[in-house]
Amino acid sequence: MNILTISLFALWITKWFQPIQPIKDMVIEAYTEYCIRKGLFGLQKLALVLTCPMCFGFWFTLFYFEDFWMALSVSALTFVFNFVYDKINWEYEK
Repeated sequence: MNILTISLFALWITKWFQPIQPIKDMVIEAYTEYCIRKGLFGLQKLALVLTCPMCFGFWFTLFYFEDFWMALSVSALTFVFNFVYDKINWEYEK
């Protein structure tokens, strides 16, 4: 049950919950500009954790539960949910 809950939480944070999206976008943009200004091009990729549902689910699970296999399971399940979500949106936009 934890895997399903965290997987849906990762999608909720990164895509579905609209009030947090502008704040998330501002933080990512500010972080990216900071990394470019300071020449820290390798650290710029850390912004991917906040935009990718699979990455967010994996790292959140790994830090919170400290279980690598659970984190992999969350990431895989989030990938499936994200794929289905994108396909449904694509069908509605046609």
